[in-house]
Amino acid sequence: MVCATALIPEVPRASKRKEVEASTAFTPEVRAPKRKIAEEVEAFPIDLSKYERVAVDPWRTESLSAEQRAALRSNIEVCRDAIVMFTSVGGASGYGGHTGGAFDMMVEVCLLEAFFEACPEKFVRTLFDEAGHRVATQYLFSVLEGHMPAGQLLKYRQGHSNLPGHPELGRTPGVQFSSGRLGHVWPMANGICLAEPSKAVCVFSSDGSQMEGNTAEAARFAAAKGLNVKLFIDDNDVTIAGHPSEYLKGYNVAQTLRGHGIQAVDVDGEDLDAVFAAMRQSILAYGPFAVVLKRPMCPGIAGVEGTPHGHDALAKSKALDYFKVRGLETAAERLNAQKKFADPYPEYLGAGAFGAP
Repeated sequence: MVCATALIPEVPRASKRKEVEASTAFTPEVRAPKRKIAEEVEAFPIDLSKYERVAVDPWRTESLSAEQRAALRSNIEVCRDAIVMFTSVGGASGYGGHTGGAFDMMVEVCLLEAFFEACPEKFVRTLFDEAGHRVATQYLFSVLEGHMPAGQLLKYRQGHSNLPGHPELGRTPGVQFSSGRLGHVWPMANGICLAEPSKAVCVFSSDGSQMEGNTAEAARFAAAKGLNVKLFIDDNDVTIAGHPSEYLKGYNVAQTLRGHGIQAVDVDGEDLDAVFAAMRQSILAYGPFAVVLKRPMCPGIAGVEGTPHGHDALAKSKALDYFKVRGLETAAERLNAQKKFADPYPEYLGAGAFGAP
C-alpha cells in the first residue's frame, strides 16, 4: 500500500473510517453501550465539521508541508475548543471534568491520527492512554469517528450517560479499552506488542502516570524484549498535588526512562514541527521509544496556564474568558445555561465533597 502524505478529501465525519482487516491476534473491540443513548440530543456549540482528516506518512515525510501544518493547527484548535466546552459543562453540572490533560495532549493526538490515516497497516489504531482521567480525548474522537452524536458530550460524566470519568470498554460507543487508574495501560500495550510485532503500538502517558510502579515494570519489560511501543508523554509539571518539580526533587521523566534502557527525547510540546520530528524519530526507530512533551498545563488559557487549577474541570469563569477570546459566543451561552445537579447523597465517607470548580 502506498501511504499518502497529503490532505485526504473531506468526508462526513458521521461515516466511520474503513478499518484495516486485522491480520494477527489483537483486534480492538468496540462494544455496544449497556444503556441505549437517546437519538435526540442537543446541538453541540463547537463546529466539529471543521476537523479535517489529515494524512502524514512519517516514513516518507521529513517535514510538514504548509498545507499539512495549517490543517493540523486548525484541528488542534477545534479539539481544544471542544474539550473546554464539555469538560467545563461537566464542572458546572457538579460532576467535574479534568480539562487540562486532554486539552494539553491534542498536539500529539492530532499528529498520531494523521499517521494512522496515512499508514493504517503499520499501527495498532487505538489511542491508548495511561491517564484515564483524560477520557475527554476518547469521547471526542468517538464523536469524530461517528460512534455517537456530538451533543452527547454535554452529558459528560453525568449519571447514566455512558460517559464515565475513565474509559470503560463496553460502556461507551467507540471506546476501545479500559484504562484502570494511572499506569495500567502500558503493561497492556506491551502484551499487544507481543501479539502485533509488525506494528507500532502507541500509548499516551503523563508525568503523573510515569510515577507509578506499574510503568517502571512495563518499561523494564519493554526494554528487555525490544517491544515496538511508543510513549508520548505530556510532562506539564502538574499533578493534583501541585508541581512535581517542587515536591519531588530530582524526578525527571526522560532520565528515568533512559535508566530503564529506553530511548527518550524531550521536546517543546507546543512546537508542532518539533513534535512531529520527535514523534517521527520514535516511529522510525523500531523498539521502545519515549517522546516527552514539555509544556505548561492548559497552554494559552489565561489565569490557568501552568497551574494545577486546570487539572480538574476548568472553572466556569476561566472557561467563559477562554470562549470570549476565541469568539465562541454560543459556547459561552451554553455554559452559562448549565445548572448544577443536586447531590442525592448527604455524605461520602473517605471522599471529598460533591462539586467541582
